[in-house]
This record gives sequence, structure tokens and C-alpha cells, in this order.
Amino acid sequence: MRVGLIFPNKDRKDKTIHVGLGYIASYARTEHPDIEFSLLDTRVATKKETRKFYQSDFDLIGITVLSPVYYEVIDVFKFIRTTKPNTPICLGGAYVTTIMEEIFEETPADFVVYGEGEITFSNLLNHLKGKMPIEQIHGIMYKKDEAIITNPPQEQIQNLDSIPYPAYDLFKMERYPVHRVVTSRGCPYKCVFCNSSSIWLGKWRKREPEKVAEEIEYLIKNYKKKTFIFSDNSFNVDLKRVEIFCNTILQKKLKFLWSTPVRVEIITSEIARLMKKSGCYNVGIGIESANNSILEKMQKKNSIEAIQKGIRIFREAGIEVMGQFVIGSPGDTLETVKESIEFAKNSELDFVMFYSILPFKGTAQWDYVLNHGKLYNTKIHEYHKIKPRIVFETPEFPYADRLKAIELAKKEGFYSDSNDKNLLFDIGKDIATKIQQFLPHKISQKLYIAMKNVYRKRFWKG
Repeated sequence: MRVGLIFPNKDRKDKTIHVGLGYIASYARTEHPDIEFSLLDTRVATKKETRKFYQSDFDLIGITVLSPVYYEVIDVFKFIRTTKPNTPICLGGAYVTTIMEEIFEETPADFVVYGEGEITFSNLLNHLKGKMPIEQIHGIMYKKDEAIITNPPQEQIQNLDSIPYPAYDLFKMERYPVHRVVTSRGCPYKCVFCNSSSIWLGKWRKREPEKVAEEIEYLIKNYKKKTFIFSDNSFNVDLKRVEIFCNTILQKKLKFLWSTPVRVEIITSEIARLMKKSGCYNVGIGIESANNSILEKMQKKNSIEAIQKGIRIFREAGIEVMGQFVIGSPGDTLETVKESIEFAKNSELDFVMFYSILPFKGTAQWDYVLNHGKLYNTKIHEYHKIKPRIVFETPEFPYADRLKAIELAKKEGFYSDSNDKNLLFDIGKDIATKIQQFLPHKISQKLYIAMKNVYRKRFWKG
């Protein structure tokens, strides 16, 4: 049995493996050792590789779906339907779980996996082998007599370390400038704008820090040293786990740079210094607003004072801090956004990014917009084509004020709504990766960070 997996993302800025597809394949291999997998990442594949993939015969093709690239997903889906009309197609991913049955409107696949996908996809393979009725598979949607059938949700895997490492062998690992690792799934917080709680059911599950360190060691040994990005919602929810992780890295004498999103208000000086010592050079924090009233309405469960303290702790430890803000939270006005911009200008942040908030189904932000404001478009994937990225307004924050807020953030070099592929960015990232692999650690570390700072000043702020 042959299975093809596709990651449509040909025009996105960052070249990165799709960890989710890697896990889908590695888990399936444990239960179906007879299956041969092939993977197409449209961001890094050559024309020859793309042509070879589409000319191959598969018993099933799986496509992961992200909202920013859904138009490419549609093109890929139609091409497969035209050229391989008898090959079943399965869709999955975050956007599927967000819009659920609506996914069939423009991409009427044979099967759709929602929620956590490893067990469901493996059971789908059992179904295609004639070993399991489709009605018994949890976490799947399909059509029967033109009706969409949504089976009950799949139970989550409690022990994440029971899943083998992602199937890295399916990716052209030498073409990616960073290693991306997931150390936990979900988030215990329920911020109004974030659909993590609807995708991961509001639960936070962690991997053991020693197992994460072993995976890092494996990646360096087999695919060379690169900067590591930990793609968690909040890496430091459990500070004891962070402490054990950092100490394990130090004990193993692994030398590499790493970056991660964190909850800044719960950091301690001791943990921040330990993170720095183990290679952490950058953290990303979701500040969202400098106004405590807005933070409360967002259910952030922190304060601007606690955020300031956390920023200072990271800076004193020698870790670069990137602060992220949003425009359009519940209660936001032009004045509260000005407050956030002033805070960003006068803060100790190394790098600042403002985004127009986008409402996603299943979040309190979505309900707030429908009940309190005017939503211009309910097709979430179309948001990413709109510039300036204003997709709704409220009585206290009308369109004109939102446009002014974006202009003020742009004036300070804090705003961009572009995530498009950039040749110079690709070249710079690739050079930075080679520097880390061929120069001594301390020298390569300084050069890498210097190159990132040049990019930010030259290409981000213009």
C-alpha cells in the first residue's frame, strides 16, 4: 500500500517541515509497517520532484490544510481529482478542525480527519485495508449518500512520548534552515482570540524533557546542527520541566541555539539564566495589549506590570525578547492601541510585531465579533488575501480607526501583513545555517544573531 502526503505552502516565507505530517507517518508505520510513504512539500520541492510525485500511483493521498494556504490546497485538490479520479483523498490539519463540515464546500474529499490525527489516520488505513468499518473510526468525517457524516471525536494520546519521532526521512532535511520540535501540545490558557483550546480541547500535554533532549541529539547527529525552534503554545507552563530540560542539554554538552514562545509573567531569574546557558537566545511573548482592562477582557490572566517584569528578567539573562501585539481585541479602541504602541516604543523589547486580530470559529473572539460588531467575511481563509487586514469592525473601533492604528504601527516599523516567500530571506537563512555548521559554536552564535538583527532592520522595517 502506498500513501502520498502533501504539505501545500509554496509561497510562504519560512521553509519548515510539517511536524504534524511527520507524526502521522511515524505513528502509522508502527501499526502498518507494510505501507510506503512519500511526501511532497511544495515550498522546497523541485519541479522534477513535484512531477515525479504526481506521476506516482497511490492508494491514498493526504493533504494537510492551513488557512493561509487554502487556495493552494484547492488547486492541489482539483489537480488530483482531475488526474487521479479514483484515488481517495484525505484532508486534515488545523483549518479542518476549525471549520469542520464547511471544508467539504470547496474541497469535497473522501475523508476528513479532525482533531489529533495519528490514531484516526492509522484507523483509516485499516478501513482501506478492509479491516475496520468507517462508522467505527472516531475523529473522521465523510460523505454518505450526499450527507456529511461526522463521527465522534478521537480520544487524545496521553503519553506523547509513545509516538515515535516524526518521520524525518520523508523530508528533504538539508533544505530547511531550522529544526522544528514540538515539546508539548495544547495550552491551559483560554485567551479569547486563540483557537488552540478548540483544536486541542483546552488541555496541555507535555513530553518528558529527557526525551526532547534525545530527539535534539538525534537531529544534530543525523541532520546537522541548526537553530532549534520549539513550536509549543507555551514552552514554560511547567518551570520544573524547563529546568530539567536545560540541565539535560548542559549535561549532554549539546551546543546549539534555540528559540521558543513563552508565558513571560511566570518566568523566574533562575530559569531564564539556565535557559540562556543551555542555548536559548530568543523568546517570543504574546503581550497583545498594554492596557490591563483589555488584557482582562482577553482572558490573558496577566498584567502589563507582570509582563514588564518578565521582559526585564529575560533581558538581564541575555535573552532577546520579541513582543507581539494585536489590534482589535474585545474593547480595543484607537486609544488603547496607541497605548500599546507607546509601551512598545519605550519598552526593553528587542523586536516588536503588531497584527490585526483575526476571528476564528470556536473562539470567544468570533462570538464577540458576531454579537457586538460587523464581520465582513465569514470565510476565514479569505482573511489572508485582504490588505490592509481588517476583517471586522465594532462601534467603538470602526474601520477608519483601525486603519489609523495600522498606519501608526507601520510608522514605527512594528507592522506587516506579509508572509510571502522572499529570495533574499531564504539565502540569508541558508547562509546562517551553514555558519552554525562549519564555524566554532561561540563564533557562529554571534554571527547568526548579528545576521538576524541586520535582516530585521533592513527587511522588516524597510
